[in-house]
Amino acid sequence: MTRTRIQAGLQILEAVVPNFRDTGGLLTDSGRPTRGGLVYRSSSLFGLPIEAQEALLAIGVSDVFDLRTTVEVAQRPDALPSGITLMVDDVLADHPHNGAAGVASLINGHVDRASVDDINASFGGGRAKSSMLKTYRHLVTLPSARRGYRGLLTRITSSPGASVIHCTAGKDRSGWAIALLQLVAGASMDDVLDDYLRSNEPMRRAYGPMMDAFAAEGGDVESLSHIMRVEPDYLDEALTLMRAQFGSLEGYLATGLGLDTPQIDLLRARLLA
Repeated sequence: MTRTRIQAGLQILEAVVPNFRDTGGLLTDSGRPTRGGLVYRSSSLFGLPIEAQEALLAIGVSDVFDLRTTVEVAQRPDALPSGITLMVDDVLADHPHNGAAGVASLINGHVDRASVDDINASFGGGRAKSSMLKTYRHLVTLPSARRGYRGLLTRITSSPGASVIHCTAGKDRSGWAIALLQLVAGASMDDVLDDYLRSNEPMRRAYGPMMDAFAAEGGDVESLSHIMRVEPDYLDEALTLMRAQFGSLEGYLATGLGLDTPQIDLLRARLLA
């Protein structure tokens, strides 16, 4: 697999799929960077054109992790080429009514009076941010989330190729997964946060027109913006709860996700360049 082919594949995917990007390249406390070309984050891969499907193969993807709800998956399933293993795991199955998944229909372009009224009623008046903070707490504590993230981390340890992790927008459910991987590898919290916040610009480009349409229908744009972007408080909420319940990242991995020391060591080694 040549570097030129990989770069060409990445250019296609970054142009077609909002928030598609390599999550490697962060310097770690060992002095080694996190491994590039191993884990990519992405928004939904629904309706992926043939050239983009071929680009996934060109960059070496063998596994795709879909963290969306069963409803989201049924409505907009991934389009993937043969040779890529799809693993669907609804990490919020134990609490399906949440901010991260609650605006899927809007993100998918269904802006009408009914959807606007429903979102205003659910998230207006300052409820949007509190809903997102609750979602991030659920990503740490829900049994469905702990099962899902355990399976994801375990599979990446032995995956034959690169992995794509996605949800609907690739920023919250996927954001926690990516932050975990980067922290396990030994990246600094500042660098992990900076990478996490990089989702905001592709979200603005991809969903700006939808936000304008939402506003034109009388939508509470200020409230919705708390759901359509990532904020430092969100990741901090998850990390604070993780430390409160499990003592540390290592405690969360061991007690929360059920990974033993050899598994964690293997994962860390694989994540480093």
